[in-house]
Amino acid sequence: MIGPRNLREKKLNQDAVMHRFWKNNWCIAVCDGMGSKPLSHIGSSLACQSVYEVLKHCDFSLAEKEVAKKIYMYWLKLLKDKNILPTDAATTCLFAWGNRQGNVRLFQLGDGAIYYQSESFGHVGVKSDDLFSNQTNALGYSKKWDDWSYKEIDLTDPNHGIILMTDGISEDLLNERRFTSALIQKATLHSVRRLKKYIQHELIHWPTPQHSDDKSIGIVFWKK
Repeated sequence: MIGPRNLREKKLNQDAVMHRFWKNNWCIAVCDGMGSKPLSHIGSSLACQSVYEVLKHCDFSLAEKEVAKKIYMYWLKLLKDKNILPTDAATTCLFAWGNRQGNVRLFQLGDGAIYYQSESFGHVGVKSDDLFSNQTNALGYSKKWDDWSYKEIDLTDPNHGIILMTDGISEDLLNERRFTSALIQKATLHSVRRLKKYIQHELIHWPTPQHSDDKSIGIVFWKK
């Protein structure tokens, strides 16, 4: 959902969301292009593309560091093909990669958040207010694995799920656990069409006063 500020300034939505299924696997990605960069909307879109194009050719057991490296290198290749400098298209990259058995691998580079409800509630990475203000973790800037956050979880119950979101949403949340639980519950009870309509309504009528950022969210829930 494009933010009010970008609408006023007639800018493009700098967020991108993707989800794909193949063979025994699936993936979902939420990427947020850095607003100060001229081609960040392209960077976020190509980051989502890179996640899928790389993962569909990877063994699910591939080491997490290698997964991140392959995605980064593929993203750089796509940018080079378009003669775009990586720093002009810098973007966060949050994604989940899972299989039919309920095993899920969670990756996060940059701000935003991944919250999950499995056997316990948790999140990937650190909250943005825990980061140093001059620290930039994003494709286009980060060059080491330590900039990524990673976690493995299992989804085995209808109440289990994952929510990936850009910072336009995560920074306004007062109760992350309640928000996560409520959305997963709605996802299990409603059709995809009805759920999308509900989320669009909530994002359009976002309660935070003078909110301005783009807002994007991806939801995964266990259904056996």
